[in-house]
Amino acid sequence: MPDRTADLLVRIAELLRRLKPDEVAALESGEARLEVVFKTPRAKASVPLAVDAARVDSDLKALPDRASAQQYLKDLRLAKGPLAELAQQLDVPVAAKDSAAVIITKIAEQKVGFRADTDAIFARR
Repeated sequence: MPDRTADLLVRIAELLRRLKPDEVAALESGEARLEVVFKTPRAKASVPLAVDAARVDSDLKALPDRASAQQYLKDLRLAKGPLAELAQQLDVPVAAKDSAAVIITKIAEQKVGFRADTDAIFARR
């Protein structure tokens, strides 16, 4: 692959020429900085799980209620990234902005809460 440094520096120089004088002054003084910002979001690398998703799924199915499911998930002590990966493997939709606590709640709700609600409804008949 050829060295593209010179081409890149020319493009940066063109960008700098389009800046306003106060923006150039802010860069020179250190008040501002240049950043690389991607036009489209880049896919994050998949976070390897330290737990078996199939085992977690079967364990959750055996739990009687949401609270015990949430405690089970908390006891796994997974950070947000691995929790989001676990949710994906369990087919539980989560948003990137969701915190670890919200992800735990969503997993517990979908895997245990729905079943608990259904059991309660049919037990009353």
